[in-house]
Amino acid sequence: MSQGVGQTLWSDRIESLVDAIGPPLKFARVFAECASTQDHARSLGLGAVVVAQRQTAGRGQRGNLWADTGNEGLAFSVVLPATQQPQRSAAIARAIVEVLSPLAPGRLTVKYPNDVLLDHRKLAGVLIEQADECAVIGIGINVSQTTWPDGLAETAISLRQSGASPVDRLSVLELVLPAVIAAWGSSCGG
Repeated sequence: MSQGVGQTLWSDRIESLVDAIGPPLKFARVFAECASTQDHARSLGLGAVVVAQRQTAGRGQRGNLWADTGNEGLAFSVVLPATQQPQRSAAIARAIVEVLSPLAPGRLTVKYPNDVLLDHRKLAGVLIEQADECAVIGIGINVSQTTWPDGLAETAISLRQSGASPVDRLSVLELVLPAVIAAWGSSCGG
């Protein structure tokens, strides 16, 4: 896949972020478009971070689809050591709330076990799929959307719609990824 200027910028910033975080992260892959960051991350193994500028077949809990609204949301997956603690998705959702709270003070909550709500509407979701001693943690965050597909306008919200400014997907990733790693590590004794 050839890289355009935007994808190169993403790759450079995300690789720098992974380097700054260090272990357990090892490397990052950025796709202009992919079906599922979960599937790519799983195939790359432990320590991988996969980010898509656009995800065409994202999924959520219980087989639900994660609606992609073009290049306005953030979709990424990270592969970490598996855990026997089923409450991990809630811990990650709480970490996302904590790190994004300065953008919308007092307005973010966790809808147990894996959703982040902003003003009682879905801002983000967490999906954890475990196999072969690895946990593939997928996160979708609504960042810049201002319009929604049918059926989502009343239930979804983006950071931009909330009045958070300035927001861009890479800046949100730079806030959220370290918080996810810290939440997972503290929950798994690492």
